[in-house]
Formats: sequence, C-alpha cells, structure tokens
Amino acid sequence: MAGTTIIKQLGNRKIVVADSAAGMDEKFKGDVFVDGSHCGQNVGEMTIHNKMGAMIGNDAGMGKNKAGIAALKMCDEHGIPAAAVAAMSAKIGDGMSTYKDGQISVANETAKKIGVSAGMSAKEAADKLLESLAKSGK
Repeated sequence: MAGTTIIKQLGNRKIVVADSAAGMDEKFKGDVFVDGSHCGQNVGEMTIHNKMGAMIGNDAGMGKNKAGIAALKMCDEHGIPAAAVAAMSAKIGDGMSTYKDGQISVANETAKKIGVSAGMSAKEAADKLLESLAKSGK
C-alpha cells in the first residue's frame, strides 16, 4: 500500500494525500483523498469501492476520449465529488505536488455544487470539500 499523509482534520473528516490512488483504503472512508494518479476508470472504481468522501487526482492530459478523467463521471453517478488538476500544474505520481501546486482543470457536477471550479488551487478545492463533508456528517 502506498504511503499516506493526513494534512488536515475537521471533525471526523480528513484531507489525506498519497502519491498513488493505490493508497485508498476503507480506513479513509468519507475523507477527501488527494493523489498524484490519473483519474481513469480504475481510480473511479477504487474511489467508489473504498467509499471516499471526495477525490482529487491528475487529469493526465485528459487522454483519448477523456480517459484520464473517466473517474469523475463515475464518481458523479455515486454522489462523490471529484476533480482533477491540470497535468502541467503538478507532478504526476506526487500527491504533495497535486495538493500544493495543482490547479483544478475539471470538476464533476457534484464537486461544482460544493464550489469547486476550474482554475482554483487543489488546496482550496480540498478545503471546500473537507468543509462540506464535515458539515454534512456523512
């Protein structure tokens, strides 16, 4: 399992950062998970399976047929807010770079309803997601 770092906690919800989406685990159920991985289909499956509260990853340049952000739609279908940072704004495979340097390039509809939008920093987006999750008590 990939290493994880808890950046911030609000109530019983946390912002968890990892270099890889492989760091997702059910012990982080309901938390904001920020990672350096692409947001492809397998990351969507992991996010849903591990019941993450929210997810921010890398758009990996979007990819053919937007394969690099397929997780966002999948998460939307399960009510999970998700977003991706622009590949050129953060190092792929480096969760701290995603969190500290990343600029959101795309967000799903669930994340947009919370106030996450293209152009904001990943750190600001993670904070908005954390505040929303902590208030909802989910």
